[in-house]
This record gives sequence, structure tokens and C-alpha cells, in this order.
Amino acid sequence: MTTAAIVADIERETAAEIDRLLADADARAAAIVAAAHDELRLAVGAACARAEPVARLAGARRANAARLRLLDRRADLAIVRSEAVFDEAGRRLAAIAGGADPGRWAAALDRLVDEALGLAGPGATVVVRQADLPYVADRVRARAVVSAADDADPGPRATSADGRLEVDATLASRLERARVRLAEAVAAGLGLGG
Repeated sequence: MTTAAIVADIERETAAEIDRLLADADARAAAIVAAAHDELRLAVGAACARAEPVARLAGARRANAARLRLLDRRADLAIVRSEAVFDEAGRRLAAIAGGADPGRWAAALDRLVDEALGLAGPGATVVVRQADLPYVADRVRARAVVSAADDADPGPRATSADGRLEVDATLASRLERARVRLAEAVAAGLGLGG
């Protein structure tokens, strides 16, 4: 064999050895990269598993804060609406009591006086405003003492014969009692009642 053939043989064997070594190195590198990817996936999965409860808690806090803001807005809106309803009711009642509908006011005043006298009992004293005295005086005189006050609100106030019980059946007090009942109903409807 000639020197050139020996050198060519050695170069061929060396090239084959280099190719085999490179293939082994590539396979080991691929295995290392795959193991690193698997390890990274496991680390990311573990980090996500650790972070998930925190993320859920943060999400729940944000949802609860949003629900509270919504409840506050609903409560504010309910208050505004109920105030508007009561303002309008007060205006309408004042107009009726002020003479806009005398027949309706006389009928309402009769019912208010009957209710007040029913609670105050026999021999009660009924106080009405001067403008309401003609509607009340003749009808009630047999059951109660009737008097008028210029500064009285529309509607009667009755005091029992012994003075221990006062029944306020004026429009202002009845409207305020209705406002309280409505506020309680709205609060219960919004889940704010106790």
C-alpha cells in the first residue's frame, strides 16, 4: 500500500470518527436540551400551580370589589329614585291639601281623622290647620274636641283624653313613615338588611 493510500485511509477513518463523534455530541446535546425543556416545563407547571391560588384569590377580590361597587351604585340609585318618588308624592299631596282637589282632600282628611281618633280613643283632642277646620269640626265634635292651629301641617294630630298618647296623622309624618318602610324594603331587596 502506498503512503498516499494509507493517508487517504486514515483521513477516511478520521472523517468517519469525526462524523460519529459529532453525531454522538448532537444526540447528547439534543438529550440535554430535551431534559432541560422537560425540567423547564415541570418548573413552569409548579410555578403556575403555586401561583394559581394567588391568581384566583386576586380575581375573587376584584370580583367582590366589583360586586360591592355595583351594590353601592344600586343603593345610590334606589335612594335617588325613592327620594324622587317621595318628592313627587309630597308635591302631589301638598297640591291636594292646598285646594287642588277639595273633594279628594275632604275624603282623605276624614280617613286620617278617623284613624287618629281610633288610636287616641274617646274624648281626644284633634288639632288641624285652620283651613281644614270646616271639613273636620261638625263631623268630629261629638267624639272629640277640635281646635285649629295656623302653623299646623295638613292632616290631624290627636291627643288622648289623658294626654299620654299623641297620634300624628299629618301628611308629613305619614309620608316619612312610608319613606322608612320603603327604605327597609329597598335595603332588603338589595341584600343590605339585617
